[in-house]
Amino acid sequence: MNDIFQFHELLTRRYNEFSQGFNIIREEDIKSVVHKFLNEQKKYCPEPLIQLNMNYEKGFNIHELVINGTLHPDCERLFVFGEDKKPLTLHRHQQEAITYAQERRNYVVTTGTGSGKSLTFIIPIIDAVLRARDKSSIRKTRAIIIYPMNALANSQEKEFEKFLGNDPDIDITVGRYTGQESKEARRELADNPPDILLTNYMMLEYLLTRSAKDTDRKVIDNCRDLAFLALDELHTYRGRQGADVALLVRRLRITTHSNNMICVGTSATMSSAENATERRQAVADVASKLFGAPFSTEHIIEESLLRVTDKTVNDSKLPQLLTEYLHSDYKFGWTDDDPALLNNPLAIWVERTMGTTWASEHELRRATPATISTHAAQLSAT
Repeated sequence: MNDIFQFHELLTRRYNEFSQGFNIIREEDIKSVVHKFLNEQKKYCPEPLIQLNMNYEKGFNIHELVINGTLHPDCERLFVFGEDKKPLTLHRHQQEAITYAQERRNYVVTTGTGSGKSLTFIIPIIDAVLRARDKSSIRKTRAIIIYPMNALANSQEKEFEKFLGNDPDIDITVGRYTGQESKEARRELADNPPDILLTNYMMLEYLLTRSAKDTDRKVIDNCRDLAFLALDELHTYRGRQGADVALLVRRLRITTHSNNMICVGTSATMSSAENATERRQAVADVASKLFGAPFSTEHIIEESLLRVTDKTVNDSKLPQLLTEYLHSDYKFGWTDDDPALLNNPLAIWVERTMGTTWASEHELRRATPATISTHAAQLSAT
């Protein structure tokens, strides 16, 4: 089956039939209501919500940040892409994170999926390791990154390897302690401390409870005076788990004598408040409780979205342009870099309706996810 929509319909229908097979309802009135609820209203397998992956405002590239002294010169050899090793161009929120790290501010990055949140701590951490190396040859762990799942830690380890592999001569090491490692690997971590340690909160708890004679205890002993502590997927730490992690962070700070470490949190979603000030205050309050450190609303970094279609088209004129276009002999088949796509009335409508919305005169935010049926009805009414 080549049609993904047909496949989706077939899969959900069969799963629905399978699930309903366990419920034999004899009363006709109840049976009718349940059937309507599950099949006509599709409450069991609702229509999927659609949200676009938007563009972000651009910041400086790595070369420019090295030239102005924000980043260590060796960063220019690591954060590159392509065969011709072009310097990585950052999004505005990534650049803001680097700036706050240089100012030794605690910060939280709350941006959408696929926005490069990991770089908001990877780049500052590697920069800090490089600068520390210039001052001292002592090998120690300078940053700990805590992930809620091992799958994320494994993925991020590969992300570090990708950038560090751009110049193997720059000797920065990344270690993983997540419960997947052999005794030999753990002993290696203890004897040769990595610059950056990737772990989860349960294994960090385990490390903090080891006795002084335990080999694994050395892993924590090597973390004295941490420069960075990062919590990925901050929104997952809530309720009892959030309280456990908050206490864990405080014990880590005391045990490693890390009173000056920079605390970083990342999350796709933390608050749904409409008002930007209230939204950032809510995030700052949660981060302050988790890390046991002050977070200012000024250092809650949100995404800065960018519309790329023709901005000169007035919203009031768009319905007429759409009508003319949809009644014309139009053809699909644009390429991603086709400039005609940016002026296409349908593309403009999709970006302004399905992609973004103005929360205020100066704040462009993601549109609320909606179903294809809802969007189709909106387009029909336009």
